[in-house]
Amino acid sequence: MISVRYSPVTTTSIQPGSILQRALEPITVGAMRLPHRLFVPTHGGGAGSLTADDSRFDDLVNYWMARVNDGFAWIGGPTGHVKHVHIPGFEPTGVGALGKEAGIFRHPKFHERMGVFADRVHAKASYLGIQLVQQGGMPSAPSSTFSGNLDHRGVHILSHLEIEWIISEYIESAAIAADAGIDSIEIHANHDDMVEWFLSPLTNKRNDEFGGSYDNRLRFLRRIIDGIRKRVARPITLGLRLAMDQYMDGGYEIDECMRFMQSFEADGTIDFFNLDVGGNWGPVSYIQHGMYPEGHWAQMCGEAKEATSLPVLYVGRVVHAETAERIIASGQADMVGLVRALIADPTWLTKNLAGDAPAVRPCIALNDCIHRYTLEGLGFGCGTNPRAGRESKPPIGTSDRPVSLLVVGGGPAGMELAATAAERGHRVTLWEAGSTLGGRLAIAAQLRSNAPYQDWIDWSARRLEALDVPTYLGRRAEVRSVLNSGADVVAFATGCLGRRPGIPGEYLPHVAGADAVILGITRPLGARVLVIAEDDGPAPLSVSDHLASLGHEVTLTFRTPGPSPLVGKYSIGAMLASLDNAGVQILQNARAVEIHVDRVDFAHSYSGRRFALEGIDSVVLVTGGVGNDALYRAVLPHHPRVHLLGDAFAPRRMTFATRQAFELAMLL
Repeated sequence: MISVRYSPVTTTSIQPGSILQRALEPITVGAMRLPHRLFVPTHGGGAGSLTADDSRFDDLVNYWMARVNDGFAWIGGPTGHVKHVHIPGFEPTGVGALGKEAGIFRHPKFHERMGVFADRVHAKASYLGIQLVQQGGMPSAPSSTFSGNLDHRGVHILSHLEIEWIISEYIESAAIAADAGIDSIEIHANHDDMVEWFLSPLTNKRNDEFGGSYDNRLRFLRRIIDGIRKRVARPITLGLRLAMDQYMDGGYEIDECMRFMQSFEADGTIDFFNLDVGGNWGPVSYIQHGMYPEGHWAQMCGEAKEATSLPVLYVGRVVHAETAERIIASGQADMVGLVRALIADPTWLTKNLAGDAPAVRPCIALNDCIHRYTLEGLGFGCGTNPRAGRESKPPIGTSDRPVSLLVVGGGPAGMELAATAAERGHRVTLWEAGSTLGGRLAIAAQLRSNAPYQDWIDWSARRLEALDVPTYLGRRAEVRSVLNSGADVVAFATGCLGRRPGIPGEYLPHVAGADAVILGITRPLGARVLVIAEDDGPAPLSVSDHLASLGHEVTLTFRTPGPSPLVGKYSIGAMLASLDNAGVQILQNARAVEIHVDRVDFAHSYSGRRFALEGIDSVVLVTGGVGNDALYRAVLPHHPRVHLLGDAFAPRRMTFATRQAFELAMLL
């Protein structure tokens, strides 16, 4: 077995103004001597693949090495999918498909590739980990009980022999990883994983030695850990990732999580505990929505920490350095993990150590990074950082042919284009018709569930100022003024206009668009508000939540079979829980056909059955947008280099707008 040991990385010296102090104290976790208390947990984000062609493998390693180069001494590494039980002809789906056939550990490229990866990490005097994962219910499970409210596919109940086989597969997978040079192994025992399904009384209803009592429910995991320790002796570091509270009826809560921790510490087999909350769906997702404050469950982590003397790690929406510092300084955790914050800015640690926290590009919890893939089949991306996943590509350089660029529109696309083009050496001017930057994102930021949005707008404004980009607010562009500007290139990032759905009665005095309602430029809404949604994104949910918070009785209607189909399971649970707690009534399959003074007529989206909602004081339309491209079309015949981007081209997720801006800037 390969055993590589080396001197730990030396943290960059703290500069005056740095928020981080206690977080930079050294700590020992198992066999790892770490110079500070910040780490990068295992996750599936980023570009590339461990077992694909060489270029995609380079993409994966370079993504992780960017975190090492930023100063992180311990990276959790990619997810390691353990082989599932399967039979000939069965077609695995979902996360289960990632562990089909041989599983990643038995892939013919795994050992060599992981060794190369480990060598690169070790060359920087840092530590590399991997996580053992096998998703429950894909199709195997200890019992037939469902773990959540959104996935009701039938399962295969494991036999005793199959359980023994899975245990041995976990042990062998850990041994393969350790032999490849891995420094730490983490057993994933939460987020609907097979191990959690055995631990939880919700999903383990067995009446044999692997179910029923506390000790029996613990047996599956205990056998895995004991087997790994016998097969892979120290100095390998072995940890356990647990949900402090499953937030599911019938699941376990913090008291039982603490009991798990005490049991494994007593066994002497575990070196650390990595704690978060929730699961894949429900009111609390482990990829937490921005409506929850940063570090919201750190206090619970501090409570759980009292159960053990081993290092306790906290993971759960930590964006700003002061949040990480507070959690560690208050003793709520020994270490804090960051993922989305580093996707938004892979130089997070460098900037904070330099005392330049305002320069950190913020994560605003859009969750586009995961919903692009899970809902639309798109590649990895970040709404606030269009450079995410480009670690293998050449750095942004200065253009060989600088041009003068006029950007019309100061929303996400316009601000990103103006700043990136200026960084490339172009002479940029930005015109914004409104009195503030941000476009419709700034309007959305006024909703209580979207408060983090303003962080990115403020950061972008500081970025433009630092680049000396002349930015003119209240400057409404016209054809003549654009042509008279003398710009070599003109880019229209003029956003979108609220779409009118064409419902008879939509221009009645008591009917208003969402933007006007948020800005408070409508007549008083009255007590009972009907929200008509023809928008697949989060806006109908956010607007309804905001109106309910103001004391209105809100009914929200969708034409679709479910609410906001482009809001994935990692965000929608928190939003729906908030709406229900506020008394918002949701009606689906409801197509508005006519608005009257005192009622709205509907038809069922599929059967066409007619019905009405009466006693409505106001109607709010959240019906998407239409590209505001009239000025672009007017200028296009008269200027040789004109571009259209962002919502002005086609309203989509923020990742679309910022990526289009970045790509255009790279072409100039």
